[in-house]
Amino acid sequence: MTGSATGYRVAPARLDTVAGETGSRAGELAGAQSAVVGEKVPAAAFGRVSESAAAAKTFEKTMTELGAKLESHVSRLRTLQTGLTACAAGYRRADAQVAAMYRALLPEDPLPRAGNPAGIGGSADTGAWAHAIADNRVKVAGALTAERSRLAHLTDAGEIARSRARIKLYEDILADRRQILKFDPAGNGRIVELVGHIEPGTRNVGLFVPGVNTQMSNFDAYAGLGRSLVAADPAGRTAMVVWADGVFPQNPVVQGPDASYAQTMAPDLKTFADDLRGEIASHAGPDVTLTAIGHSYGGATVGLAETHGLDVDRVLHVESAGMGHGVWSPSDLPASQAGVQRFSMTAPLDPIEIAQGNAWGLEWTGIGHGADPDTFPGVTELETGRDASGSQLWGLSSHNDVLKPGSESWTNIYRVLTGGPVTLDGGALR
Repeated sequence: MTGSATGYRVAPARLDTVAGETGSRAGELAGAQSAVVGEKVPAAAFGRVSESAAAAKTFEKTMTELGAKLESHVSRLRTLQTGLTACAAGYRRADAQVAAMYRALLPEDPLPRAGNPAGIGGSADTGAWAHAIADNRVKVAGALTAERSRLAHLTDAGEIARSRARIKLYEDILADRRQILKFDPAGNGRIVELVGHIEPGTRNVGLFVPGVNTQMSNFDAYAGLGRSLVAADPAGRTAMVVWADGVFPQNPVVQGPDASYAQTMAPDLKTFADDLRGEIASHAGPDVTLTAIGHSYGGATVGLAETHGLDVDRVLHVESAGMGHGVWSPSDLPASQAGVQRFSMTAPLDPIEIAQGNAWGLEWTGIGHGADPDTFPGVTELETGRDASGSQLWGLSSHNDVLKPGSESWTNIYRVLTGGPVTLDGGALR
């Protein structure tokens, strides 16, 4: 809380920070308490005189009392942490309730303002996505409280790391007022973020779909790609949507070849793209190009969404698993996709090549992701080139390195997104 001449202003984010610090201290003390309780010293350690046994008992009594005091302090810190997180969540719920009351007083379709309408996320926006962003802030705040409590009881190193990554993501979302369109922390988590603004003057919107191992704890790496692409446009005409609103395979060897994950996500992706088109039309007008970018398994998901009539102008397959289960030629796509521009890039010796177009005889089993995007008729194959340091992109590491800013592959992604000249496979510029 901060003081003022008229009273106090509560800052839930600060309460969250203090709660986190308190939890950390409790964890440190708990570790010390466990060490103290586990400390056993035999009587012989005090020598072999007659007083050795008495000294050992005195030591044991001292350590027991110290352990009990430490346990008491840990309990008090945990109670304080729980109280702080509960207070923060309570203040956020109250804020949301007040905001909802004010929103209820506003008309659903307010009178048009002079000049251009507000973009999504703007202060005057009262559309469905603006409401979703506000509602999801409350959900993220609740998830932050729950995740901090969960972290305090974890012992597995991997789970601890993933929990801390989630906490950092949630804190960043709240601190930076990030625009979260969909949010569900259950399981591995589902989330969609709008980076930038869709507003009058916007000309390019990207829809990025990640691949295998996507989960809430690593979502920010993909959101970072979105931020880099938006920031690269000096005119501010570009926005990105990072879509992870599905259950993704978590093992590239065991689950990666399975088409069922993409088959489940593809209809949802198509529906979301329809909603995105509507928001673009409402806030930016008709002169906007929408590009779907699928990375790895995300490429196969985008490809399958095309079979459902994915409403985009361009599709870019980046280290893509395939054109989509059952898609082997343009005739396998509906007529609505005839005008879509398609691009693909795959770095040399990326193991994803094993999946590309190599499951023709197995697709009846639910395995495989259709044709190789690099050789699919009508697809423009792009160069992946070198990374920011000048090293050639190739092999296993290239699978994700192609997304890093400063690389030639990233530059090609940006140019597809913004309609600029691209570098073709082999080095020619077009």
